[in-house]
Amino acid sequence: MYRLLVWGALLLCCNLCDVRAQTEIFRNAGFEAPLGPDNWYCSGCTGEQYGGDKVEGAVSMRATQRRATWAGPAYDLAYGSDVISDRTYDFQIYVQLASGGDVKHPVKVTVRIEFSDGETFHRQLALLSDVSQTDGWQQIAATLTVPVFDKPVTSLHLYVSGPPSWIDLLVDRSSLTESGPGIVDTFAADTELLSNPGFESSLDPWECRGCTGVQYTTDCYGGASCMLAQERRADWAGPSQYLVWGTTVKAGQNYQSSIQVKLLDGGDTKYLIRAKLNFEFSDGRPDANQQVAANWISAQDGWKLLAGDYTIPALQDYGDAVSSVRFYLQGPPGEIRFLVDDASFKEFVSPTADWRAEADARIEQIRKRDVKLRVNTPNAHGITVEVAQTRSHFPFGAMVNTNLIPSNSLYNDYVFNNFEWAVIGNHLKWKMTERNEGQLTFDRAEAALSLLESRGIPVRGHNVFWGIPTHVPTWLHAYSGSELEQKCWKRVDDVVGRFAGRLVHWDVNNEMLHGNYFVERTGNPQIRYDMFQKVKEKDPGAKLFLNDYGAINSGAFTQAYVQQAEEFLANGAPVDGMGVQGHFKSRPDPVLVKSRLDLLATAGLPMWITEMTVAEQDELERAVGYEDATRVIFSHPAVEGLILWSSVGSPTFGDPLTAIAGGDNFELNEAGRRWRQLVHTDWRTNPVPATRTTTSAGQEFDFRGF
Repeated sequence: MYRLLVWGALLLCCNLCDVRAQTEIFRNAGFEAPLGPDNWYCSGCTGEQYGGDKVEGAVSMRATQRRATWAGPAYDLAYGSDVISDRTYDFQIYVQLASGGDVKHPVKVTVRIEFSDGETFHRQLALLSDVSQTDGWQQIAATLTVPVFDKPVTSLHLYVSGPPSWIDLLVDRSSLTESGPGIVDTFAADTELLSNPGFESSLDPWECRGCTGVQYTTDCYGGASCMLAQERRADWAGPSQYLVWGTTVKAGQNYQSSIQVKLLDGGDTKYLIRAKLNFEFSDGRPDANQQVAANWISAQDGWKLLAGDYTIPALQDYGDAVSSVRFYLQGPPGEIRFLVDDASFKEFVSPTADWRAEADARIEQIRKRDVKLRVNTPNAHGITVEVAQTRSHFPFGAMVNTNLIPSNSLYNDYVFNNFEWAVIGNHLKWKMTERNEGQLTFDRAEAALSLLESRGIPVRGHNVFWGIPTHVPTWLHAYSGSELEQKCWKRVDDVVGRFAGRLVHWDVNNEMLHGNYFVERTGNPQIRYDMFQKVKEKDPGAKLFLNDYGAINSGAFTQAYVQQAEEFLANGAPVDGMGVQGHFKSRPDPVLVKSRLDLLATAGLPMWITEMTVAEQDELERAVGYEDATRVIFSHPAVEGLILWSSVGSPTFGDPLTAIAGGDNFELNEAGRRWRQLVHTDWRTNPVPATRTTTSAGQEFDFRGF
């Protein structure tokens, strides 16, 4: 991850050199001249030139007395002269927080567009999710393409905002220049499908189903107003808007959505808030409700983002039978009031048509390196060097089933011939190892681990806890409060203490985005973070992971998972990585997978794909699905390992829809052959002669390898 950040910074610097050589659009871009309405000024705050700290020149700009989080340095661009439709621009600015110590806050750059009919559109241009005063100056850079609007634009307002109002903002070295053909913006501004997404002109066409919706101006995320949902009759009640089926919303297309939410009641209790699509059908079938985004939010969290993506089912499933489609929110109990603002629902536009070539280029860059072997001897002329890689540096592994290992020799051979890492599927889980309180059974896990250790296979620990009620031991439901906490700490002693030093990873509390059992039963939100601390104390050498699903296989929980990781780090939990489950229900879209991985990487933690499956009835489709997913995952610089789950499907065990091997002999099918070709041939440094160079000291041999 560190190498990625350094490389990215260098790339931005190179772009910056190109940008600044072109015509600068910003007036007073360096803040050296007096501030004013014809250049940089302060929106909702007091702006002044500041000589105490700057990036370059004599002064920077300081924004003080900020009235809200949205207040900050601002610039009004002239649409049609400063910026022109259908042209691409490079933007950058340096930002520093003037107070707050090492507490992290978001800093974002937003563009507000106002139209002649009074409609206002807000679009986030760039975001630094975690910035503190101690970080010093931070660069924000982005590329934007100005869309072609279907109505007159009256103003285009760019502003910097984000941290709490009591924190002063410093900015310096801004730039806006027209660029050459740029990367197509994945979230193209002209594809917004919601009307009145900022709740500014009125609440139309929004409605509050099962509740009363009112326009609210006291505390909004962006702009002057938002929507308050109150007098809600049930947890399903909330803001809602109809979309147009068959023209703007179509079968088989992927859409990305986001909305800002703030709860006004409920204290520190977290509730699962969901954004969904409701489909009604003309052929009499029941409504379909599909989740597009979700997050756990409490009233103490302030404004929180729900963001995700969803692929509309294919034409043969929905098609002409859909009579209406509606975007809506639901989640907290009826007595909880909440605010919504800055909604968005857009068609996903693929940023590249040749994802495979770009993935291969990234693999060449980040997974290989140049090697020079020097043989210093006067008699080196007869030496030749041939290179052959015998083991992958990048972990490629699989879940192993303790019903088959070590007792089934054919299964053992399948594992050792194809994988170099492993995770024990079930027999380290609490419910499996302590069905009756106090009666611990680790015999199957111990036998499997001993064999894997003897073959040099590193093993992940899965899992210490599982926060979904159906996956905790039945007898545990009798406990609550402090008694349950003590049972949890005994569990750490029993399983982590027993295998300390033998397992390289632990998934500490599985699938917390989908279950909050231990917090709800103990009444202690801190227990989530304490679990990581207790496991780290018991096994300091193991790396500790969050582990969850819905982040790359559907996109419904991608943003929520990023925020969860940030929350755990902010509360001092010793989290070493994000375990990302990838259970694809059909052949995955590699461009979508890459987009979701990019978002997950913003949490700043290494990622492991801990449970990957591709379910397809057609074996060839499954093979392509595994190959595409594996390629894009291996090409991502923030991913440090990949584990297959349910990789075998035999007459007596496994899921044939996800298998890469089948039959009682565990023979590789087409998906398995594709996997093996990639992992053991294409991405291995196979026997290759090195290039020889004669030097005064002897011979040098050069090669490039994985």
